[in-house]
Amino acid sequence: MVCSRPRHSHPKEFVNKDNPSHRTAPVAGRPIGVLLADDHPALRTGLRSLLSTEPDMDVVGESGSGEEAYAWYRAHQPDVVVMDLSMEGMGGMEALGRIVKHDSAARILVYSVFSTEVMLNRALSLGALGYVTKGNDTEVLIDGIREVARGRGFVSPDLISVMVRRRASRERSLLEQLSDREFQILVLTAQGLHAEACGQALSLSEKTVRNHLTKIKAKLGVVDTAGLVLLAVGAGLVEP
Repeated sequence: MVCSRPRHSHPKEFVNKDNPSHRTAPVAGRPIGVLLADDHPALRTGLRSLLSTEPDMDVVGESGSGEEAYAWYRAHQPDVVVMDLSMEGMGGMEALGRIVKHDSAARILVYSVFSTEVMLNRALSLGALGYVTKGNDTEVLIDGIREVARGRGFVSPDLISVMVRRRASRERSLLEQLSDREFQILVLTAQGLHAEACGQALSLSEKTVRNHLTKIKAKLGVVDTAGLVLLAVGAGLVEP
């Protein structure tokens, strides 16, 4: 493991460690501290040289295995981890999961040769915020580091179609939870009918329709009617 510089002088800030979705940006006025985790020394050297030309980035450490990446993160808490997946030992995927389990606010950008839907889904489900394949221009990696440092999701352009399929698959899974009646009410609502009109169309009381809508929102994980409409449009249930 190569340790460039411990970061005890400016540790990462955490607002709420109990809230996995609350990821704070690095402290303003200093570079993004990056840990490079890859088992190819030449690639790490190239990435270090590349990132050294970016005034808002600072490679603060390197690791050549999943074990080293996990240990380095625990010791120094860098702002962003650029993580390869195919490393010796526990590997990058296991290291990713362990880091996120240790620190739910960790910002990890996967940098891998793998471009399959399975690998992307697995990495994101374990808590990675971003995923860039190694076939992309280096500018894409730099953009990804900046976005992940801000707590935003990021995937490289070649993975957009995979993300679309992933979203569609998730929406199909959610919609399959709905009963036939709930599905009817969702479609009518997405078409612009209010609760009373839905009730008239389905021979139900307005109160019954509203009760169904409450259950539908809970099942689909949305908080308002606008969210229902967006999901229905995205799933192709109604014309946009």
